Amino acid sequence: MRYTRLSKHLTGVLFILTLIGVYILSLANEHVEDATLFSLPDGAKARLFKGNIEDMAISPDGKQLAVATKIGIWLYDTQTGDEIALYTGHDSSVRAVAFSPDGITLASGGGLGFDKSIRLWDTKTGKHQTISSEQRGDVRTLAYSPDGLWLVSGNNNGNVSLWDTTTGESRHVLSGHTTQVTSVAFSSDNKTFASAGLDDLIKSWDVENGQLKHTFVGHNDWVLTIAFSPDGTILASGSKDGTVRLWNPHTGIHLKTLSGKIKRIDTIAFSPDSKILASCFHQNETVEFWNVTNGELKNNILLPESGVSKVLYSPDRKTFVSMNIGGNIHFWDLETGTIKLSLNGHPLTVRAIAYSTDGKTLASTSGLGVELWDVETRTHTLTLKGHQTGYATIGSLAFSSNLRTIISADGNGIINLWDYTTGEHKLNLNDHTKGIRSVTFSSDGKMFASVGNDHTIRIWDSETVEQMHTLEEVEGQVFSVAFSPDNMTLASTSPNGVVRLWDVTTGEQKLTIPKTGNGFSIAYSPNGILLATTDRAIRLWHTITGEEILTLDHNAMKNIGEQLQLAAGDPEKMREFHQNLTDMAKIVVFSPDGKTLAVLRQNGSIRLWDIETQKIQHTFTGHKSDVNSIAFSSDGQTLASGSSDGTILLWNVP
Repeated sequence: MRYTRLSKHLTGVLFILTLIGVYILSLANEHVEDATLFSLPDGAKARLFKGNIEDMAISPDGKQLAVATKIGIWLYDTQTGDEIALYTGHDSSVRAVAFSPDGITLASGGGLGFDKSIRLWDTKTGKHQTISSEQRGDVRTLAYSPDGLWLVSGNNNGNVSLWDTTTGESRHVLSGHTTQVTSVAFSSDNKTFASAGLDDLIKSWDVENGQLKHTFVGHNDWVLTIAFSPDGTILASGSKDGTVRLWNPHTGIHLKTLSGKIKRIDTIAFSPDSKILASCFHQNETVEFWNVTNGELKNNILLPESGVSKVLYSPDRKTFVSMNIGGNIHFWDLETGTIKLSLNGHPLTVRAIAYSTDGKTLASTSGLGVELWDVETRTHTLTLKGHQTGYATIGSLAFSSNLRTIISADGNGIINLWDYTTGEHKLNLNDHTKGIRSVTFSSDGKMFASVGNDHTIRIWDSETVEQMHTLEEVEGQVFSVAFSPDNMTLASTSPNGVVRLWDVTTGEQKLTIPKTGNGFSIAYSPNGILLATTDRAIRLWHTITGEEILTLDHNAMKNIGEQLQLAAGDPEKMREFHQNLTDMAKIVVFSPDGKTLAVLRQNGSIRLWDIETQKIQHTFTGHKSDVNSIAFSSDGQTLASGSSDGTILLWNVP
């Protein structure tokens, strides 16, 4: 009896503990934020991918990793790989990051745009201060002094600057390099910092007076990376000439040359005990580890992919971190040589995007191939691989209406077909002799068309994958094609602005509309009555008569003389004037109901036009680099945009 009562008591206790555990776990899950919602621009409801990588830095306690990208700075938890925050204060790319020795402050440098500032971020609050907003060149590299009182920066104009981190003021601006500064580093005694550049030289400087201490001469090509050993006894340098050189930082004397199988050295890193030096090349998949004392190659790590642009050691002395330009960061266990954590989602670019006809899947292209996303959960589901060559230049995608096939085309003239529900690669077609600009399916999925730089348009039977027609554009290349909704006509447009309507059954021309615009893009309205073409203004044409029905003009360049007069003497207004002067429309897309026309312009803005009122409903801006593709979801409530900044933004359609 006592045993039974005790058993029941224990069962009840275990049940209560289980409930408590579930509750705690639910609280923990609720606390985890959705990184696709971090720091979104106005009008956006989610972000897929996290931006092209530029640099990384690990915190002094090893618990956080800062990743500089074209859209901002991501902070990661190095134990879980979770995203902690996204800092988006820079107006353009972040090219360099560095943690202060106490880990409280993160320095960042801008570039690849008009924002070339240096900013200091409080890693607890996310707030920042700008200490330099008038840099003439991109900030390529940053380094803190070990005491945290100084920050040194190197620019692509050849300048090296020393900043007082307490006041934010510039202490020295040094112009010892004749060209771009690639790397800077501080010695452990806080008295010396060094810089390297594309002039093949390394220079060391006195912190107190800014005087040149030594010039290290020996490399016969660009010096791309430098590092002081933690104990301060060695200055190491890596060069395009394929060698790592070790120097005495106090005398400037060359000590050793390390030369392995790597033909160029892009990044080096000392182990925390100063005994090992790691080196790597961004087009190689091997990291070499050198014994600093005897100069011998100790061992190497074979990476899962080539393209490593930076390596560093974690302060725990057990972990090694590699950053891949294709978007992957790996944490390696130095004892076992195995990967214990990977951070993904930072592609070089997003060239093309497309929604499946049921709206449940979004496809995008990056350097890894074709990526598939679950629209509802905003999670990556599958990578389609199969491009034999040229996968990094995939420029066009299209889904068939049967919900199984997706096609892509690349700059080598290869078309690939997949069953995207299984990921199975079906086949590739290489009939085009040059790169392909565009592919598209007919609405019934029975045909697809491809446009090549070989001046041909090819219409294919989707079931047999045989060519039905080869249409030649004798006057020039073709930029874009579109099937009419009834699939009886194929419209094409060329750089000369001529639109041709082709009979799909016979392959003969039905109608020619001359001088419609720049020929970048063409789109049928869902009812098949209108055809939209791009130029500075958007023009809508009647598909039967070829008459111009409507012009949608954003009015940016009306009264050019008056605008030029207003802009004279004001650099900011003059810059805006010149941008407007060349601001052509790149892509036009009709919404599924045909009431709205989305227009992507060369300045990166996306405008939604109400066709009936001929007014702009909304303008979306927020990408930090060129926008390459836009697409409506099947319900018309979302517009997706893919950019060279390495992200996809999902916008709410009003």
